[in-house]
Amino acid sequence: MTALLSTATTALQAGTAPASTTSYLDGWTVTLLLTGFLAMVVCAVSGLNGHGPGRVTLGVTALLQLVVAVVFAVYLIRTFSGEHPIGPAWELWAYLVTVLMVPAVAWLWTRSDTSRWGTFVLALAGFVVAVMGARAAQLWHGVGFQ
Repeated sequence: MTALLSTATTALQAGTAPASTTSYLDGWTVTLLLTGFLAMVVCAVSGLNGHGPGRVTLGVTALLQLVVAVVFAVYLIRTFSGEHPIGPAWELWAYLVTVLMVPAVAWLWTRSDTSRWGTFVLALAGFVVAVMGARAAQLWHGVGFQ
């Protein structure tokens, strides 16, 4: 992870993107991806079995919200400590704020829709968080930018 941060810092100083297209897969991004896909699978299986939102599906969504909040805080701390994204900052923060809201909104939605479709909303939230979180990391590390 230190080598990855060093590569990203060197690229930031040089004004170019890192050479590898997987260089954005740092520990925080991998954790966000795994948690998002875990939530998606658990909630999708529960919905396919005909279950509405329950302790397990709401619990895994709460875990996802916790991970998202931590990742958001890490980006915020890095920004305030003087680091900057290689991609557009406005786009990065648009992704991060949206990712922060998705599990909470899905949670609220399922509190009013207790059918199995509410569980599918939680599954979709896990997928959306994983994809948008990975894109935010790509923006930070400059994947696809010259």
